[in-house]
Amino acid sequence: MRIPLISSLKKYTNRKVGLPPGTLVYVGEERTDPVQISVFNYNETLFDENIVQTVEACLPYRNDDTVLWIHAEGIHDAEIIEEIGVHFGVNSLVLEDLMTSTQLPKIEVHDKYVFIILKSIGYPTTSLDISKEQISLIIGENFLISLQEEPGDLFASVKDRLRNKMGRIRQMGVDYLLCALIDIIVDNYFIIIDQLNDRIEAVEEQAITNPTPEVLTEINSLRREFLFLRRPILPLRDVLEETVKGEIQFITQDTHLYFQDVYDHLEQVIHTIETLRIAVSELFNTYTSAISHRMNEVMKVLTVVATFFIPLTFITGIYGMNFKFMPELDSLWGYPVVLLAMLTISIGMFIYFKLKKWL
Repeated sequence: MRIPLISSLKKYTNRKVGLPPGTLVYVGEERTDPVQISVFNYNETLFDENIVQTVEACLPYRNDDTVLWIHAEGIHDAEIIEEIGVHFGVNSLVLEDLMTSTQLPKIEVHDKYVFIILKSIGYPTTSLDISKEQISLIIGENFLISLQEEPGDLFASVKDRLRNKMGRIRQMGVDYLLCALIDIIVDNYFIIIDQLNDRIEAVEEQAITNPTPEVLTEINSLRREFLFLRRPILPLRDVLEETVKGEIQFITQDTHLYFQDVYDHLEQVIHTIETLRIAVSELFNTYTSAISHRMNEVMKVLTVVATFFIPLTFITGIYGMNFKFMPELDSLWGYPVVLLAMLTISIGMFIYFKLKKWL
C-alpha cells in the first residue's frame, strides 16, 4: 500500500528548510502538467462556465448578485497560487499551506475568508492501494476557490447539478456550494469503506478455510490501510464542528442543517472505520486460531498413528529378542497367529477410539 508519509516529510525537509515563512514552494509529487482553471458564475436564473488560463481572468465574473466558483486542478504552480493571494487577499501563510500536500485537514477563519483543507480518498484504477489527495477550499463573500491536488472529476456531480439546475444549489448561496463539495468528499469515504468491507469478508473466509501466509499478508495490509484512513478523516470532525457552530460569517442559518447532515455522515464514517478496524484485528486472531486448529488436527492424526503402532511395536519387539528358547518360534501357526493378533488389536483400538469419539 502507498503510505507516502515518510517520503513526503523528506520532501518537506529538503524543500522548506531555510526558507522564510510564507515562501511558495510546492511540496508533493513532482508535476509538470499545466494547472487547469474552471470558473462557474451563477445564480437562480444565470449560469456561465468557462475555462481560463489565469486567476485574473476570473475577476470580471465577480459581482454581488452571483456566486463565483473557481476550481483549479493542480497546486504546483506558484504563480497561480500567488495570483489567488493578490486578487482575493489571501495571506501568504495560507498559500504556503495550500501548496503543501502533507497538511492535515483543518479550518482557519480569517476576517475576509475561511480556509479549509480536506483529504479526498480513493482507489486508483491501476491498484488496490488507497490513495489520497489534498483539497483546499477558500470561501469568502460570494466566492469560493477550490484547489484539487491532481486532475480528476471529483466534483463532476456538483458541476452537473449547476449546469442542469438540479436541486436547490442554484437557489442557494456560496455556503451551500461549500457544503455540497464537502459532502462529495465524505460520500466518497463510504465508497472506500464498502470496498474495504468486501475485502475483509473475503479475507475472513480465507482465514478460516485456507489460512496461508498470503492471507496474513493481506491482513497486515488491511491494518495499515485503516491506520492510513484514520489520519486524514478524524481531523475532519473538527472542521465540520466549526461549520455547524454558527459562528462563521459566510455560513448562513439556512445551511446549518445541511452542514449538520454532512457532520452526521462523517460520524457514521468514523464509527464504521473503528468497527472495521477492530474486525481486522479480530481477523488476526481468527487466522492464528485456524492455524492452531490445523496444527492440532495434524498432531491428532500423528498421535493416533503412533498410538496404533505402540502395541504392534511391543509385540514385534518381544519376538525380535535373541532368545533361543521361545515356544512360539517353533509353532507351525506362530507367524499367522501373531499377525492375526496384531490385526485384531488394531481393529479393536480403532473401534474403541470411534466409541470415545477421538476419531
